[in-house]
Amino acid sequence: MIAEGNAGRFHIITFGCQQNVADTDYMARLLEGRGMRAADSVEDADVVLINTCSVREKPENKVYSRLGELKRLKARNPGMVLGVCGCQAQREGEDLRARAPQIDLLLGTAQIERLPELVREIRSTGRPINALELPMRRSELEEYDDFPAVREVVDGSTAKLREFVPVMFGCDKFCTFCIVPFTRGRERSRGMDDIVTEVRALVKRGTREVTLLGQTVDSWKTPRGNGQLRILSRGQEDVYTFPDLLRALDGIDGLSRIRFTSPHPKDCTPSLIAAMREVPAVCEWIHLPVQAGDNEVLERMHRGYTREHFLQLVDDVRAGAPGIAITTDVMVGFPGETDDQFEATIDLFERARFDGAYTFIYSSRPGTKAADWAPVPAAVKTKRLRKLSALQQRISSEINEAQVGQVFETLVDGVGEKPGQLKGLSRQNKTVHFNGPETLIGELVHVRAEAGFMWGFLGTKV
Repeated sequence: MIAEGNAGRFHIITFGCQQNVADTDYMARLLEGRGMRAADSVEDADVVLINTCSVREKPENKVYSRLGELKRLKARNPGMVLGVCGCQAQREGEDLRARAPQIDLLLGTAQIERLPELVREIRSTGRPINALELPMRRSELEEYDDFPAVREVVDGSTAKLREFVPVMFGCDKFCTFCIVPFTRGRERSRGMDDIVTEVRALVKRGTREVTLLGQTVDSWKTPRGNGQLRILSRGQEDVYTFPDLLRALDGIDGLSRIRFTSPHPKDCTPSLIAAMREVPAVCEWIHLPVQAGDNEVLERMHRGYTREHFLQLVDDVRAGAPGIAITTDVMVGFPGETDDQFEATIDLFERARFDGAYTFIYSSRPGTKAADWAPVPAAVKTKRLRKLSALQQRISSEINEAQVGQVFETLVDGVGEKPGQLKGLSRQNKTVHFNGPETLIGELVHVRAEAGFMWGFLGTKV
């Protein structure tokens, strides 16, 4: 047992997606605001948290590997608080503790706000705690009073040059491959004022760029004047929509850039495309997850659009927001995918010519509909992934090579691999390397691309 109080050091191990990175940053912000400081390693920490992901099987297996390592550390330091947070904690619950009884805290995706008090209680009593409650839909229009909408930027915490800001939680799409509705709950949006308040506070502490997060971020919608997390009633019209949010954030002094991910193709409206063109801070980049290029596969995935709709959307985005870069997610080997259906995805990639893509093999997730369907052989999935990845690498290289000579606004975020070299991201979300003094870190500079590669550009400051 440890004496009551929050003083001490913490270390957070993060697996998975950008939402998890945002959750980790928020957990760190909360603990720092209560007097704790980050430790460089688990050996130096009084509190060790593993923030987990359940989107694919591999990250979950890595968690059990890390828990095995931490079991030995906790045996040497029994006063250390060991917590597992996020989607895997939410999905497995007590089954996870049964396999790893050294866990002191199981923290679900909707209980992050309680982290400091739960750590304090465990350190005071020595008893393990589960905090796994998810907000549930109990009516057509509901305030989630038990789940704070405000993500405070507490005194004593730090902000980064780039910050992730969740604007909505959960998902109502129920794609047949996706575990998110079960681990993060139903879709609920934060209030406009709460988001603006958080971003303004981050900018005050030095943030220049924010990425707005949501499983289907473009479906964000909230009643006007409301500061709570809400589900809208059917047909409700007096609402803010996602383009309204982009325009509101653009008015924050000192905020240079706004990104958002991931929009759902079904909810990408003409008004959103117009906002991407008209709002100065919104970057010329959009991530549109297509997942597959065959209509039958898309229907079995329950995606809500066809390949024809998606390709037309790509054309509309490029016409409506000139100079935009488009990236995507796609999986190969979805249950029942035939060779011809995979070739339809290859054809879609040739037609869409994405600037980049996250390509991955379908991973069965217990509890989803697709988990019960006949799998594609592993060797077939691997062969398809290699073919698709090679195609995208060629397309990315061709696009970037064709942009040599263009000047890109670059937010410098650190040093490169070579002496005297700096690196940063263009507004199109591409890596840019150039030579310059380290005093430019944190600044916006203009760089002319001198060479294009699959990953981005080498250039010269102008």
